[in-house]
Amino acid sequence: MKRPVVKLATYIHSAFDTRIFIKEAFTLHKNGFTVSIIIPHKSNEEKRGVQILAVNQYTSGFKKLFMTPIDVFLKALGLPKQSVFHIHDSQLLFIGFLLKFLGRTVIYDAHEDTLLQTKYQYWIPGVIRKPYAWFYCGLEKLAGIVFDSIIVAEPVIEKYYPKNKTTLIRNFPVADSFTITPKINYHDRQNQIAYIGLISEARGASRMINACQKASENIKLKLVLGGKFSPESLQESIGKKENIEYIGWLSHEEMIQTLHNSKIGIIIPEPNPRYKTNYPVKLFEYMAAGLPVIASKFGEASQFVMECDGGILVDPEDEVEISEAIIKLLSASELGEEMGKRGRELIMTKYNWENESKNLIE
Repeated sequence: MKRPVVKLATYIHSAFDTRIFIKEAFTLHKNGFTVSIIIPHKSNEEKRGVQILAVNQYTSGFKKLFMTPIDVFLKALGLPKQSVFHIHDSQLLFIGFLLKFLGRTVIYDAHEDTLLQTKYQYWIPGVIRKPYAWFYCGLEKLAGIVFDSIIVAEPVIEKYYPKNKTTLIRNFPVADSFTITPKINYHDRQNQIAYIGLISEARGASRMINACQKASENIKLKLVLGGKFSPESLQESIGKKENIEYIGWLSHEEMIQTLHNSKIGIIIPEPNPRYKTNYPVKLFEYMAAGLPVIASKFGEASQFVMECDGGILVDPEDEVEISEAIIKLLSASELGEEMGKRGRELIMTKYNWENESKNLIE
């Protein structure tokens, strides 16, 4: 009999987070595991065979930071001792140490390169940002020693953990989710460009918008931004722009439909050290949906685009170059469609969750 798996996550993630719920939890359930997720949520519920075990949803930042981990820990203690406790947030590492001390099996799923990621957290005061980063890096190092196993989402994160305990499980798309036939053929779609994800200056928000405004002087188009603004004040500072539509946070299904209604996927983060090494899941989702991509020429992710000639690589700080790439793809639907087909084939056959999930099961 397979051991129960309990996934622990804080307010940072939603109950139906793509990696935690759609990919990992549901995959484990399909393979015979009993799976629960302890997370702040409105109430207990079961979805697709996975139990959501709700803890309080605090509105106060102080209570979120200090009370949520306690609530998660107390809920975890009430579950079978033989469970595998799978932690998804660095804020819960202390909980992991307590569970390990009490004889539980604990796995840590490291989604981010904490040392680099913390440098770009605007909400952390600058004077404590570096100590904060090193503190959590120290906790993660200790987790690598104490916990039973470590999962990392990107190759760059592996260096922080013992090789004999660490498994790489990349955050590639669920290929099966993208096998639905689009309602609109590529040639019949409007000239819509899609960006899905956190909308921030570090991820190129202003440059995307400015490049689309420039391109719209030559060709009719619309840029759709799906996601949350970070910080929220960014939406107000950018203001309303012609040909730009903000559609807010999208469910996994809504995201796929939006991509299937678009002609281009765009992802042009700043060329800083963090974004040069990460694997942006949205890039792979664009490709899975059969979209040609406009992506940064800097960093490891560009190799996937070059591998299949699946889009146009640009200098993410050059708005003219970005606008020219937009015009080129929208002016030649055949070119865009062929690039999109090659990208989709690469994801469907090689870089997909179905292949990565074999490591998770092991």
